[in-house]
Amino acid sequence: MNKATIPGIATIVVSETTTVPAERVLAAAADFTPRRYQVFPAVSARHTTVHAIAGTSADVTEGTRLGPLVLWERCDYDWSQPGRVIATVTDSNVYATPGSSWTITAEPAHGATRVEMTWRRTFRRGPLGRFMGLMYRKIGQREFTKYTRDTLVNLETIDDQGT
Repeated sequence: MNKATIPGIATIVVSETTTVPAERVLAAAADFTPRRYQVFPAVSARHTTVHAIAGTSADVTEGTRLGPLVLWERCDYDWSQPGRVIATVTDSNVYATPGSSWTITAEPAHGATRVEMTWRRTFRRGPLGRFMGLMYRKIGQREFTKYTRDTLVNLETIDDQGT
């Protein structure tokens, strides 16, 4: 459901199930090798820079081409808490900081894995931020539900191939 939990913050939550074990789902979220581009449809190798990886954290800039634009965010990834990976946006050409993040949780559920992806976003005040904020609120739930499903299908396919 799409809900605003704090004024100015738009939140989208998507819950799905998969046959991929929870630990592999979470490992994929913290994997910054070329495998990432096979799993996450919006992540572009051309627009990704890994600034640092240490222990259970990473500093990474990732971008997505949207027509003539590249939307990018630099995030501090943290996978120190069992069952979740959190990406806190530290800089972006679209999202305002503080207040923007992405979280994935995964846990076993009745012979499958329940995956929840949550996007919390505040938007920059410029034209691009205002436009993307409007689009996020209008079609974000549908688009992020599709994105979550596509990501899980990609993971299932990779798992089936044994990679």
